[in-house]
Amino acid sequence: MKDEKEQCVKAWLFGENVVLESYSYAPGPAAELPKHSHQEYQIGLSLNFPGEYRYRGTSHAVPVGSLSVIHPGEVHSVRDPQARQTSAEYRMMYANPKLLGEAASEISGREMASLPFFPNPVTLDKTLARDFLKLHMALEGSASRLEKDSRLLSVLARFIRRHADTRSSPRLAGEEQQAIKLVREYLEDAHADNVSLEELSRLANLSPFHLTRVFSKRVGMPPHAYQTQVRVARARELLLRGWPIALTAFETGFADQSHLTRHFKRLVGVPPGSYAKHSKNVQ
Repeated sequence: MKDEKEQCVKAWLFGENVVLESYSYAPGPAAELPKHSHQEYQIGLSLNFPGEYRYRGTSHAVPVGSLSVIHPGEVHSVRDPQARQTSAEYRMMYANPKLLGEAASEISGREMASLPFFPNPVTLDKTLARDFLKLHMALEGSASRLEKDSRLLSVLARFIRRHADTRSSPRLAGEEQQAIKLVREYLEDAHADNVSLEELSRLANLSPFHLTRVFSKRVGMPPHAYQTQVRVARARELLLRGWPIALTAFETGFADQSHLTRHFKRLVGVPPGSYAKHSKNVQ
């Protein structure tokens, strides 16, 4: 579509089921990508430049800020509707059909005979687009595995619930008090571990979707947010004992000092350096 001097593409894997790409195209004349298909669901976000799909025999405008979805195996082409006066940026996700099939089954509460179908390939959903971008950035960055898993399932579930044709009501969380208790205790005891949502679901004997839903309902926040809260609480204790910030970050499971600082300031109100400086170590 563009030569190497005109484009910058970053690509990375998340687990076995998701491929992510970040595109940045330099200003230039309108270009077109010929007909092709993918084995996965293709979900895209146009950040600052419109596009146009030729899909199912029809042209579909892709406005800035819109989410697009192309089904596995379906042939499509894409083109710029106009010359690019500024750089154009897009975020893409290629998700294994099995992943979306499992999500649809969890949402409906029954085994789905077919994969979720999106009748509109382009949708303007500002909240979902914003959360898709946050998810994409989290999967690229240093967020914990649990946060990445949780964000991925949350975005896919809402995408299916709002825009697929299998819009069944989600199952009620039910009385899962013992399962939630086990998960909370595990996150408190192993707060520094980079646990996955799959590990927690096995512990609770609940599916990842159902665990996230019932945990959020009972606790008031998803598992990854609870894990971060526990980590910050432990960091406060260590800082009051005189631990250096970098070592505290490592001990409590944060990727690095800046990662700890960001969450510490958000939850405590001040950065860890200021917190430790103005606190007294009283034995």
